[in-house]
Formats: sequence, C-alpha cells, structure tokens
Amino acid sequence: MITLLMAIPLLAAIIAASSNVQIAKRIAVAASLLCTIISAVMYVQYNAGSGAMAFVEKVPWIPSLGITYHVALDGLSLPFVFLTALLTLVSVLAQFDVKQKSFYALFLVMQAGVTGVFSSLDLVLYFLFWEVVLIPMFFIIGVWGYENRRYAAIKFVLYSLTGSVLMLVAILALGFGVAGATNQPLSFDYDVLRTQLEAIRNLPGLPWIFWGFMIAFLIKLPAFPVHTWLPHAHTEAPTGGSIMLAGVLLKMGGYGILRFNLGLMPGEMQAYQTTLAILATVGVVYGAYCAMAQKDLKRMVAYSSVNHMGYVLLGIVSLTAMGIHGAVYQMVAHGIITGLMFMTVGFLSHRTHTRVIANMTGMYAAMPILGAIMWLAFLGGLGLPGMAGFIGEYTALSGAVQNPNTAIYGYISLLGIMITAGFILYAIQRVLLGRAPGTEDEHGSVHAESHADDTHGKPVDEDANLSPSSHAAPSSHGAHRSIFHDLTPLEIGAAAPLVVLAIVLGLYPNLLTPWIDGSASALLESVRGLIAQR
Repeated sequence: MITLLMAIPLLAAIIAASSNVQIAKRIAVAASLLCTIISAVMYVQYNAGSGAMAFVEKVPWIPSLGITYHVALDGLSLPFVFLTALLTLVSVLAQFDVKQKSFYALFLVMQAGVTGVFSSLDLVLYFLFWEVVLIPMFFIIGVWGYENRRYAAIKFVLYSLTGSVLMLVAILALGFGVAGATNQPLSFDYDVLRTQLEAIRNLPGLPWIFWGFMIAFLIKLPAFPVHTWLPHAHTEAPTGGSIMLAGVLLKMGGYGILRFNLGLMPGEMQAYQTTLAILATVGVVYGAYCAMAQKDLKRMVAYSSVNHMGYVLLGIVSLTAMGIHGAVYQMVAHGIITGLMFMTVGFLSHRTHTRVIANMTGMYAAMPILGAIMWLAFLGGLGLPGMAGFIGEYTALSGAVQNPNTAIYGYISLLGIMITAGFILYAIQRVLLGRAPGTEDEHGSVHAESHADDTHGKPVDEDANLSPSSHAAPSSHGAHRSIFHDLTPLEIGAAAPLVVLAIVLGLYPNLLTPWIDGSASALLESVRGLIAQR
C-alpha cells in the first residue's frame, strides 16, 4: 500500500508532464485525491493501541551494501502521510489557474518524495527520498515564485544541501561503525540498528554522528539559528508552495529528530537536552518577536512558523510522553492551520495586489467568505481553545514543564504565546476590520485609499487581470459595495478540508491522540533504559 501511495503520484506526474495543461490539472487532482482516500483508509485500519509498525514492505535492494527497500508506518508517521496527500490536493486546487503543466507534475513528485521520507525505515533509502523532495520545491519557488524567487530558491537549496551532506556522513558513520563494533554484516536498516542500541551508545565519535543528523533536522524544522532560509522561501514561494512547505516539509525535521536522534541515540538526546531546549525557547520567543515586526503579511506568517516549530522542538527534548505527544500534535495542527493561513493570504494578495499590512483594511466587509476563513485561520494560529493548535501547544509545554530539566524553558516559552496573540490580533484588526479601499457607500462615493497599483508581492506569472479593478463584481455587505471578488466555489473547496480539520481536531482530539500515544509510548519505553543510564 505504501509503494502504491508513492507510485500513483509518480505515474501521474509522468502523464501530466506528457499531456496538456487541462489534463495535467485533472490528473493532479485525481491522483492526490486517490492518495488521500487510500491514506485515510490506512489510518483507520491501523491498530493505534499497539504502537507497532504496520503496512510493512521489505525487499533486499543492494545486499552488498546493506541497503533494503524497507517502508512501514506507525502512529507517528501515518498522520503525516495523510496530511501530505491532502495538502497536495489542496495546493493544486488553490492554484488551479496556473497555465504550466510542469507545475502540477512537480507537486506530484514532491508528494511521492515526502511520503517516502515519512515511511522509509532504511537510512539510505530515507536519505534518497529526503533529497528527492528538494528538487520540485526548488523549481516551484524558483520558477513560479515572486520577484526575489531565485534568491529564495538558491538559499533554500544551499541550506538544505548543507544539512544533507552532514546527514549522509552521519548515516555512513553510523552504519559502518555498528558493523565494525559488532562484527555483523553492514546494514542501514532501522530495525537492525535498533537492536544494536548498546553498540551505538559506545561508538567513538557518537556526538558527531548525533549532530550530523540533528543539524540537518534543525535546518528543516527550522530552529534558531539555522532558520533564516525560511522567511525568504515562504515569502517568495507561490501559494501552493508555501502550503506544502509549511504543511509537510518542515515536519520532516521534527519527525527525523523523533525517529532517528531519539530512536537511535537516546543517550545523546539526554546529554544535549539543555542545549536543544535553549534553541527551542529562543526560537519560540525570537520567532514571535520577528513576526510582530513584519510589514508583509505573508512574511509575518512565515516567522510565526519559527515560533510554532519551537514548541515542537521543546516538546521533543522534554523526553516526556506528554511532550512528545504535544510535539506531534502541534506538527499536524501547524500543517493544517498554517497551510490555511498561507492559502488565505495568497487568495487575498491575488485580489488586492499587495501583501503590505498597512495597505489592507476592511477585507472582511469586502469579501465575507474569505474574511471569515481568514478569521478562523489566524485565530487558530494564535492557539485559540477549541482549535487544533491549542492542544498541540498546551501539551508540548505541559510536557516540558513536567521534566525538571526543561521546566524553566517551558515557562519562558509562555512569553511566545502572549506575543503571538498580540501580532495575530493586530493583523486581524488591520486587515479584516474597517472599510476596504475602493468600496462605495450608499451615496456612491468611493473610499479614497486604493492600492490597486501597488505591485508589492505580485507573482511574476500574474498579469493585469489580478488587479482589484478586474474583479469588479456587484457584491454587497451592509451599506458598502466592494470591488473585490469573494472566493470562488473551487477556492472554497480547497479551503474547506483544512477548516474542518482545524476545528474537529480542536474539539475531538481522540481522532489523533490514540495514534500518537501508542507509538510515542512504545518509542519512549524502548529507549528509557539508555536515557536513564546517561
């Protein structure tokens, strides 16, 4: 089944690239929808209480080098496989007006690569999928992004490749080191390495191996101080690219720390707990402060991701069941809510021709449907109780406070929540409330402050028909008529799944909690002895 989840988008990508753009769009929607359904069925079928690997597929690939094709899923990876398929579908629908077929083919390739990352249980296979993901995102940003797209794409790749080199060296050192220490055949299989935790603990140079993995994952997360590629990539990426980047690519970092750093080197996680907790706390507070200082709405959302992923890192390094649960829940919630935030910002800038917060006002009155979804997304972003983000942040911080070694960092991180509430509410007040530029009152007079000629944030592939004047459609809200066109049925359909999940997972967390708890508890129990020994 897992191979099918990767084969479907790859085959669809080949067909899409070989057809015309209209067929490519429909193939991309059909393939991602089919994968969403299949992954949802797998999610329901999984025995959440066991915490064990399921849907296992294992075939020797390069036996002489100890490399196998080994894929499987558990409660830590299944939610991200489903989220990958869903966000690919959402991204395609959100940018259904793109005229190039290769755009849709690249999203399908990225979907296959990310699915491989979350399901691979051979370290070399994992690395190959990790690298595959970089290629489509590089072109999506570099070709279909905004005016500084090339700079952002190159910076994204340079940071990612730096982490990749370090991780590859660490993988080779770990595999050959264990084989030499145990006189066993060379193997990069995760399950085999998990049986050799004592040998791994005694490897010379283990701290270097640990940090080879960790730096790669911190870059992807991203964590302070290796986060600087993210604001550029998010700001310059097209809407669909930002959705995928925030929704699943950043989660590769948090998942990698859990699966490999904690799963294979728990003693080093304990040894560097304080260092990582400090980085997490700085990310929480610093990310929130940077977001508060932004004038560009999309850049503000980008920096909020640094803040939110800081909670993820803090929850993991707490080494408590609740902290890890909160970290995984926060990653899923962040993927849904921040994906929705980027989607609504993209829809808004598409219509207003600007992303400057000061140049936006009254968008809720001008476009009630878009405004309502934006209200919900931004309130979810500040962790409003009743939405998925609240549960993730609360449990991650609770887990940090439970451990005396990380408690102080949990308390300091509460400052990030207050700052986040401030800049989110300020953005809501500036962007959604008031009277929109270009609206006409009942006497026919036009609100004078119009920014239709402001080209800040205009994607290079957008043309003149994206200016507000071209969307003039007779809509009304109260006593004012807006020149901005509200969401189309297709755009509402793209946003709807994320809106539903953001609310449902906030009100009924048992749709996700048992899956996380079973696998997180099994992981912690298997390494608890080594953590205690450290």
